[in-house]
Amino acid sequence: MTTRNEKTEKAYSTRAKQVAVAASKKAGRRLSPTELAQSLVARRPELAASSFRQNRAAITFMLNEVALNQPALAPETLAAIAILRDAESVERSDDGAPRTSAQKQKRLDDDLHRICHAALATTSPNAGTLVDLLTVGSLTGARLAEWPTAKFGPSEDPDFTWQLTLTNGKQGNGRAHGETRTLRWEWLPDELAAQTKAWIFAAREAAANGCYETLISTLESLMRRVTKLLFPRRLRRPTLSSARHAATARWKMNYVVPARSMEDKELGLAIVAALLGHASDETATRHYARPREADGRFPVPTPDPTEVARVRKRYPAPSRARERLEP
Repeated sequence: MTTRNEKTEKAYSTRAKQVAVAASKKAGRRLSPTELAQSLVARRPELAASSFRQNRAAITFMLNEVALNQPALAPETLAAIAILRDAESVERSDDGAPRTSAQKQKRLDDDLHRICHAALATTSPNAGTLVDLLTVGSLTGARLAEWPTAKFGPSEDPDFTWQLTLTNGKQGNGRAHGETRTLRWEWLPDELAAQTKAWIFAAREAAANGCYETLISTLESLMRRVTKLLFPRRLRRPTLSSARHAATARWKMNYVVPARSMEDKELGLAIVAALLGHASDETATRHYARPREADGRFPVPTPDPTEVARVRKRYPAPSRARERLEP
């Protein structure tokens, strides 16, 4: 599903051509997709935030069209799109200095975007597969072992558009709320839906050929090489499972942080636990990433209400004595 109409796409196409021609004229030659993206990012300080967003959207649209119509150029255009996604427009104060919020440490979502960009810039034949896995992992929070049997398609509930059904991992000792879990979205960008289908197909095909573990090992190796180059000073670097943690943090921000009562908080934790496949809300409470600002690129899913109801309440309500002591 997409909210773009023909008029918007025509406007994007016109603006993208104008930006591309101006950048090439300034450089004295025709720019490659990645060079075009980099030239736009370099101009960000001189552009109004709204102008930068519009130009970025137009160039992204054009690059997506190129990737769709010219598959041979897809790796380079996707790398250019990743560059543009990484470049968030900076909100500035009246004196032109970035506001304090723009100086905060980058979130895990931003790290994953950088990793995708860096992977696509390599010559690895597995770069696109790694990007698909990290992207749909960030969208769905699924475990690596759950992908070969995943089912994705139109939602059975008319209130939603897409539906993902996963066989819950770690079902032993009552650690999962049931055999399966269902995530539903009211809408998804076409690109995310396509990447979800592509990764599930790759995982299913590898499993059918008995080499899914080999595929995961190959992607883990590529991930290590890329993250070592990107974050040489870090003691702990993102892994394939970091996508699940990023999804969890995003869901906590959406379902738990806005809660204004203990009852609402308990419900929010149960929803997050249901989306993760947990039998209780304890793991979602005590483990995984802390809540972070939501990333608008990834629409937040809704769980099946019956699965939320199966989540056991383990979240410890604060005692009266503790409440008296805390401000």
